[in-house]
Amino acid sequence: MAHVRISALIAAAALAFSAPTLATVVGGAETGGTAFNNGGVFMIVAPFAQVGNNRQQDNNLYAWNEVQDFTLGTNLAVDIGGPFILAGTRVASHGIVFDPTSSRTLRGYVGFDRKILAVITRRDTLMASDFLNGGVTAFDNPIARGLEINDHNNTSFLGNMLTIDWTASAPGDNIRVITSYVPEPASWALMIAGFGMIGLAARRRARATA
Repeated sequence: MAHVRISALIAAAALAFSAPTLATVVGGAETGGTAFNNGGVFMIVAPFAQVGNNRQQDNNLYAWNEVQDFTLGTNLAVDIGGPFILAGTRVASHGIVFDPTSSRTLRGYVGFDRKILAVITRRDTLMASDFLNGGVTAFDNPIARGLEINDHNNTSFLGNMLTIDWTASAPGDNIRVITSYVPEPASWALMIAGFGMIGLAARRRARATA
């Protein structure tokens, strides 16, 4: 019976490793600025059908998930985190927009469950990477997409965390964040350790029963 249980655990572990998972936005917050002082909050949403041309018009910071588990066929040009991400990398994409009614400042952060590889902030690189939005979101102001130079310079990331300090008006600020699709080794190690402990407990229970 113990062997059956352990075999079932091994099968469950194999299924967990093979099952697709989403690389997602997991949280964030507005922490300062006039948008925050006027009721702005961070929100995880479904992808917008349209961004730009004053579509959102509030003090909120929005983030959503785009294409998942995409293997780059060619190098992907990026603006923060290197000149490009190498072809062959498995990535996931995420959109972020801040589109206030009038000129507002915003400080905040956005967290992801995978390591951030790069951020795309400029018009040309955003347009060149639109294949990563899965054709869901249309950008109404292609000429005014991305960030101004000051906002670009005030955008950074470390590990899974993106930090921003923006000033935006019409038609707002929007960027694309590229994360790894593959979970970090630490995540896999925790899963392996968890399955190992379950298996050990099953063997001890079998011995006690015998």
